[in-house]
Amino acid sequence: MRALSADEKATYDLSRFAWLAADTVLETTDTQALSLQTRIAIARNAASTATARRGLAISGAAGMGKSTAALLLGKRHDRSERKRLGRQDDWGFAPVVYAVVPPATTPKMLMQAFAQWLGLPVLHRATAPTLTEQVVTVLRTMGTSLVIVDEVHNLRTNKQIGAEAASTLKQFADRLDATFLYAGIDLPTTDLFAGDMGRQIKARMILHEMTAYSIGSKADREAWTDLVLGVENLLPLAAHRSGSLADESLYLWDRTGGRIGALRGLLSDAAIGAILDGTELIDRHRLEATATDLAAQEHHRSQSRSHGHKSPSRGLRMAQ
Repeated sequence: MRALSADEKATYDLSRFAWLAADTVLETTDTQALSLQTRIAIARNAASTATARRGLAISGAAGMGKSTAALLLGKRHDRSERKRLGRQDDWGFAPVVYAVVPPATTPKMLMQAFAQWLGLPVLHRATAPTLTEQVVTVLRTMGTSLVIVDEVHNLRTNKQIGAEAASTLKQFADRLDATFLYAGIDLPTTDLFAGDMGRQIKARMILHEMTAYSIGSKADREAWTDLVLGVENLLPLAAHRSGSLADESLYLWDRTGGRIGALRGLLSDAAIGAILDGTELIDRHRLEATATDLAAQEHHRSQSRSHGHKSPSRGLRMAQ
């Protein structure tokens, strides 16, 4: 570090900031379980059948890593299919498509989200059925076998326009020979899973609930410490001692409520602060000086602090 010139140091710091901001994923019990279940669903749906295809739903509170997990599943499936079919460099092949449901979505807005992901031109006068037909045709041509629909809690079926959008999504899924993966906040309580249509959707879906890490048992505390150490291993700090945050695992749980997103945010911001002031390490003082998101702050205020827990040095590996 000392051998770098001021300009070289500034360039290096920018690359470290970019690394800390990247969505690097750790392999957790959630990603392992979801990867297996996705492979099972895709294998089952690959067979020709007259019955409805099985889908997956990832649910949980905000900050649990639902979207990150869904994108990881898409990345893995894309890589697997390109390798299996020898189409690694074929950009006319799209095993995975990803779209985010906009708030207060209409049928047209929903299909526009898929069209925009595919880079398709959308005419102002285009209707939802026209867009659906266009998207279905393109996805069939491109060999899509996994469709990821994020933020599905934005579908409000208690209003007519939302119910029409949900119906459009169901019809869209019925027309494609693909596995659908939904991700959203507290899905079992959302409009999409209510009523007659909701019962049909639930009958087709395998639900995976992502929850905050607990510290109620020794095994829980060890799993949380593994996560802390896994995130710590991603921090590009010159003077930080690897494994030192194991001693702060309970404090970090108190600060974040056991949410992986809050933990990543806290440690990344702490690392950026350590780079900016040249200390190049994270300790309790640094952590206490680093703000967290509002949800984590509310949890922190509601909990009494616990100290003194120590765990052996471990750590999760990066997901590929």
